Amino acid sequence: MNAVKDFFKKFIDKKTLKFLVVGIANTAVGMGIMLLLSFIFNRTVPEFAARLVFTLGTTNYTASYIISSAVNYIAGGILSYFLNKYWSFGNKEKSKAIVAKFIVTVLLSYAAAYLCAKPLMELALEKSDIAGKWKEFIALIAGAGLYTVLNYFGQRFFAFAESKDKVAQAELAAASDTEDKEDIVEEEDSND
Repeated sequence: MNAVKDFFKKFIDKKTLKFLVVGIANTAVGMGIMLLLSFIFNRTVPEFAARLVFTLGTTNYTASYIISSAVNYIAGGILSYFLNKYWSFGNKEKSKAIVAKFIVTVLLSYAAAYLCAKPLMELALEKSDIAGKWKEFIALIAGAGLYTVLNYFGQRFFAFAESKDKVAQAELAAASDTEDKEDIVEEEDSND
């Protein structure tokens, strides 16, 4: 029971809640763009939308799917970088390394989420009567959920993680503060 409690204490805190608020904003902006683009492509240029970009295993990735989801994450990624860096995770460091780590996190999360979501949804919906275009929308939404989980852990513990020096300084300051409080209490006790 303590292991579960410790897990939630470590991973569910103000940073998590802020990340989720930013995620809601990113989702509203990004998904709106993604679904609108997919709809426009399929409605106005169906031959382009259906154009096969590549096949992985038995899953075909169309121009509509690739472009719609990519534009979603480019727009959402820019918004996410600034909001999560400064607000969610309170990272004030300015370096190209942080930008690079953020980009790597987003790209790996994106690739893992969307390369997995479509074949998993096709497998899950294989025997359903849902039309192919709706299966694609469902795969896009499933990919968004998987992306969110992967991206959270990547941003929190890799891209915007506090440097070890800063963590050590904060722990030292906290320990010093505790010692000062103990000294004050001891002084008050000896005065009584």
